[in-house]
Amino acid sequence: MASISQLTEEEGNFTRFFLLNFKVSPEIARRFFDGVFPPTHLAQIINNSMSAIMKLNKSKRINAAQLEILRCVPGTVWPSNLPPMAGTTPTCSKDFDLTMMICLLRNIGGLSNPSNGWDQLPHPNDTLPGAHFATLKWYRNQLAHTTVSSMDNNAFALKWTQVDHALTSLNNGHRPHQVIEILSYDLDGEQAKLLAKEELKQLRKDYLDCEKEKEQIESEYTYYRERNLPKNIEEANAAFVETWIKDDENFCETMGSELVYDKVQDCNCIVVTSNLGLGKTATIRHIALKFKLEGFEIVPVESPIDIIKYKTNKKQLFLIDDVLGKYSLSPTRLGEWERFNDKLIRCLNTENGS
Repeated sequence: MASISQLTEEEGNFTRFFLLNFKVSPEIARRFFDGVFPPTHLAQIINNSMSAIMKLNKSKRINAAQLEILRCVPGTVWPSNLPPMAGTTPTCSKDFDLTMMICLLRNIGGLSNPSNGWDQLPHPNDTLPGAHFATLKWYRNQLAHTTVSSMDNNAFALKWTQVDHALTSLNNGHRPHQVIEILSYDLDGEQAKLLAKEELKQLRKDYLDCEKEKEQIESEYTYYRERNLPKNIEEANAAFVETWIKDDENFCETMGSELVYDKVQDCNCIVVTSNLGLGKTATIRHIALKFKLEGFEIVPVESPIDIIKYKTNKKQLFLIDDVLGKYSLSPTRLGEWERFNDKLIRCLNTENGS
């Protein structure tokens, strides 16, 4: 950007629009957010929505920096498997950026989807709150990724009007006084220095957020490089196994189950067959739990390709129920086994894991 004391008219337009989006938009969005998530009940709402929030984090819709801010809200209780945090400075909605507020409003606050979706400007006739948030989101993202620092008068007038309308609507029909103030800012005087500091503060925050995202990506890369299962698969498997443990309390050991256990110790792959309703599923789960006590990772799968995808260098035991169909032979499932047969044999014959 040119020297801030000598801004051109186009650069002044850009600066005013930048301030409108990064200074005013988050504040007005926060007022709306606090109306949906009252600050006094924020921790309780987060706790009640923990499952949804963790899914948003896994899908990267809530990033590492945003999750850390949420975890620092006093009174929240988080899953024990999350890594410890270095600092625990209390946070509140004032620490939430526009992106996170929109994400929470959409996914746990009941905010309706705009007619054109969330990734483009809404239809002019769409006057619901979701449409106004989509406008703020659109221009925030445009500014975050722009490589220019000027805006001609026509573009400025159009974009300013759209954001101004969205902010006024979200502010209960009252035009925020900051909108008028920004239009009257003296961008060539002492006030310019304060505005430059405001912009620098936002850039610094974006940089720190990127650094935390980078740390999360590096951590996940290291995790997968060490040949662990994907975390979502690992957690789903753990939930399955917990259910099996409860069901296994009533399992009665038989000569058949002991025979299968002995066979599994001697072979890379076995198939358990019997008539319908004689306990094949209960038997293989019981045996899997015995191997779990011996240090094996239990991996329930649906098809042979899953075995190839999820085999690691750990000791593993893969289970697949109804291997060729539940009630009769499934040509589709048979075709899968035939198609992946060679790869599967090579995979199971490797020395890493069991």
